[in-house]
Amino acid sequence: MALFKKISVGQFTFLRIIAALALLTATQACHLYWDMAWDRTKIGNGEFWRLITGHFVHNNSNHILLNSIGLSVVLLLIGDKFSTRTLCSLSVFIAFLTGLLLYVFESQLLYYVGFSAVLHGLVASYSITALRKTPGYACLILCLLGLKLAFEGQPQFTANLIGIRVATESHWWGFVSGILVGGIYTGILLKRKTTTPMEQD
Repeated sequence: MALFKKISVGQFTFLRIIAALALLTATQACHLYWDMAWDRTKIGNGEFWRLITGHFVHNNSNHILLNSIGLSVVLLLIGDKFSTRTLCSLSVFIAFLTGLLLYVFESQLLYYVGFSAVLHGLVASYSITALRKTPGYACLILCLLGLKLAFEGQPQFTANLIGIRVATESHWWGFVSGILVGGIYTGILLKRKTTTPMEQD
């Protein structure tokens, strides 16, 4: 315990970045792509885990590099706002909800891999949780992220790097999922504060 007390917030955030990057790299190195990728047909056949796991595998090394950079930026911005357990929980719930929304509303999408939708969701979730304390800052982040999505188009350069079409629709649904998950998380926190037991004489 004494060791952890000596680790600064910045150092702890750095360690979490390294751990997260190691996880993304490990899923790629273990050749789990075909068992984990978001696949509409296989999800329809009952392989529901792909709704989540598809976000954690990537098409090639360039793909994982780009998302690793994005993950590092997101963790540097919001990594000290949540505990590691909360960040992991938010990521899983955002991944599941995004995967489900893609399945329900994007019938033309057959395959999907990559962590970028979850990254959009994490930023959106943080913004929702920050609305009560810093509403101006939170609204600014949401507006900037919304503008980024509105004018994103189809980045051909990125598509050439990662070897597949950039599924920008997943970014939108990641954004929506992040708002919903962030709202639920904020509601749970508020409920915990209002249901704390009263002191007895």
